[in-house]
Amino acid sequence: MIYKRLGLREARQHPGRAILTMASVAIGVAAFVAVTFTTRSTQTAFDEIFQSLAGRASLEIVAPIGQAIPASVAADVAGIRGVEAIAPRLQRPAIMIVKEKDRVQLVAAAIDLQRDAKVHEYKIVAGKPLTDSKGALLSKLLAESLGVKVGDEVGLLTRSGMIPLKIVGLFASNTSTMSAQGAGLLIPLRGGQVWFRAKGQLDTIQIVLDKDADEALVKKEIESRLPNNAELRLPTGRSEMAKATVLSTNQALFMARAFILLVAVFVITNTFLISVTQRRRQLGILRAIGGARGQIAALVMSEAFVMGVVGTIVGSVIGVLIARYLSMAMGAMYGTTLPPLHLDMEPFLLAAVFGVGMSLLGAIVPALKASRLNPLDALRDVLPDEIEGGSRWLVFLGFFTVFVCGVLLALSITGFLPSSVAVYAGVLGLVGLVLILPAALPTITRTVAAILPPRMRVEGRIASRQLLIHRSRTTLTVGVVFIAASAAIGLASTVLDNVQDVKDWYNKTLIADFFIRATMPDMATGLAADLPDGLGDEILEVDGVEGIDSIRLISAKAKNENVILIVRGFDDDSLQQFDVVRGDESKIRQQMADGEVVIGSVLSQRTNLNVGDSLPLETDEGIKPFRIAAIVTDYQAGGLTVYMDRGTAEKQLDIGGVDVYVVKADREKIETVRRDLLDLVQDKGLILQSFSELQTQIEGMMAGVDAGLWGLVALGLLVATFGVVNTLMISVLEQTFEFGLLRVVAATRAQIRKIIFAQALIVAVMAMAPAVITGMGIAYLINLATYSVTGRIIDFQFHPSLTFGAFFAGLLTIVIAAWAPAERASRVPLGGMLRVR
Repeated sequence: MIYKRLGLREARQHPGRAILTMASVAIGVAAFVAVTFTTRSTQTAFDEIFQSLAGRASLEIVAPIGQAIPASVAADVAGIRGVEAIAPRLQRPAIMIVKEKDRVQLVAAAIDLQRDAKVHEYKIVAGKPLTDSKGALLSKLLAESLGVKVGDEVGLLTRSGMIPLKIVGLFASNTSTMSAQGAGLLIPLRGGQVWFRAKGQLDTIQIVLDKDADEALVKKEIESRLPNNAELRLPTGRSEMAKATVLSTNQALFMARAFILLVAVFVITNTFLISVTQRRRQLGILRAIGGARGQIAALVMSEAFVMGVVGTIVGSVIGVLIARYLSMAMGAMYGTTLPPLHLDMEPFLLAAVFGVGMSLLGAIVPALKASRLNPLDALRDVLPDEIEGGSRWLVFLGFFTVFVCGVLLALSITGFLPSSVAVYAGVLGLVGLVLILPAALPTITRTVAAILPPRMRVEGRIASRQLLIHRSRTTLTVGVVFIAASAAIGLASTVLDNVQDVKDWYNKTLIADFFIRATMPDMATGLAADLPDGLGDEILEVDGVEGIDSIRLISAKAKNENVILIVRGFDDDSLQQFDVVRGDESKIRQQMADGEVVIGSVLSQRTNLNVGDSLPLETDEGIKPFRIAAIVTDYQAGGLTVYMDRGTAEKQLDIGGVDVYVVKADREKIETVRRDLLDLVQDKGLILQSFSELQTQIEGMMAGVDAGLWGLVALGLLVATFGVVNTLMISVLEQTFEFGLLRVVAATRAQIRKIIFAQALIVAVMAMAPAVITGMGIAYLINLATYSVTGRIIDFQFHPSLTFGAFFAGLLTIVIAAWAPAERASRVPLGGMLRVR
């Protein structure tokens, strides 16, 4: 009870200090809640990208080409605990007869529509869902090309003869999985099994797992129920692409959260240390009148607990508001919509643990200092150890921490340790640098004070001495700004590097305006209908077409890795260029014409193959070696790609035919070209798709991720700003008596303001100068650590606008943050200043 009365009395007598102490906890908790929700929102944006590219399937069961899976397997798998949904499928190349005369080659997929809709997101854009046993759903793109409408009758030529079908609806897929598996026509599963003479058979079963399912246990249970010819694997394209593409950004998200939380811990600890320092006289008097050390420590800890509870409640509310505002602001800035925040109890429970736990943890050192305080020392304005600086063992610990973290970073970068170790090592390394700061603080402080403008030289020297008198507070304040700025600069640079890398690859390699195909090629099996001979010549005759290239996609294996063999003509360099990592770009086309291949950097890293090595490609005739001409950056199929010249593929592998024609058109005639090409494909029953539509969709989704990442950077700067304002306000309260003495000896209010601004400027320079260098180092290390896992080489780029802009923006932000404390210090009445003592 005595602790409660003393705490309430202290809060009433010094409401400003109590509010600012609680505010430090609220800032930390708000940062925790906001970064948790913002990270979730950004991760959800990534999930939506990969679901749109590959559906929801976590696993899939497949059989070798030419073999089938017993349909009974689907029922067995559906009943396994941890399986949320399955999508059994049978698909075959077929010929569809349109208007009783036009023959269209396509791939018909026999599906269970109700089950399939839970795995692949697509919607009926016209007509009704598939229910009739003689009904069918046709792709909207294919229907547009063929001039087919809902209600039209078509014929499907199968092994059972001509099957009359009624088009009951048109579907548009939100995912590319439907199209990536070659499905242009959807028919009932049971009907398809009968028509294709495949009763009781399936080609594939895609599986969605429960959110909380243990994937390893579920996989083991599924594998125990599979026939010998069936294989359980991650969906082709999705797993590797998701892992390779998202890992670097996940590193950034993980590191952002770690750095922001570290800043919050520094803010809380700094505030409690200052609070105990201000109350040293009061605590010393309590010790002098018989207060036990345990009672003094309990008093500080109980106040910390109360502040933690109140700060957690306030901070949780503020954190949600910040996350919502960041989501809307970043979305508006990028012209996109980030996924909505999903409010549940987990972040708030964790925030409660964090807020109260950090309050108690941050109060441990101040409580120990208070309990061990000698009553005589309490009467002094400044203790000797504060002037002498931090303990030598802390400085030694700082050097040791930096050394150990450097070793861990090196091991993580070289692949001997998981990439997540780099995050922890980076965070602890910054803590180590902060611990080393007291050793160099006098030299740095005096140097920065000496370079201040001449009008602030006197005030700068006073500000420098004040900072050195309270080295613990100065070290923690500089640490807050240094860590926040380092993290923000490093993460911002990483975001820019990754986004720029994707854009460079995108703009350089995906040069096309239109795709023409009979069906969407299946990236897993190569199943597709060939385009008719002579089509390429007819496309070239269209006015406005500048060039075409033919593509064939084949599933293959190389050194136990599933790869996609991309066969192209490579005749027109305006239609295909490579983002070369290793190799001579000027010689690539000639080398490929001579029988060499180009591979993706991810495949190179996983197989440990380099330029000049032989790639052992598995074929029907055994393993055939192909010399590697170059290694390139490739975001298709997760970078597990092999590019081969068409002439080589026809000669060495007997691969012919064309799956897709890539068309480049004159930009000024693109609409005319589109109309003419549409007429051409409609006559032949083919599909025309504009690449610009796909490009717009992908860029829109990437904008959502980009916006979320920049939101986290902004959040880090926001936490640092609030931390600096809070620290400077409490610092002004602590120095009230000193400012009163200065006023007594004729210091003006303007000079008091200058002293506060000088302190802020010195702190800003001490923090921002090394933060710029460290931030660039963080970005470089993130890129290096990512390569060891993904094989994706993200070139580190120096961004002058970011570097210098961040430095001066940091200085300006901190100086602006000092305005309110400076005004407060200059306006406190002289009598009030002297009554503090």
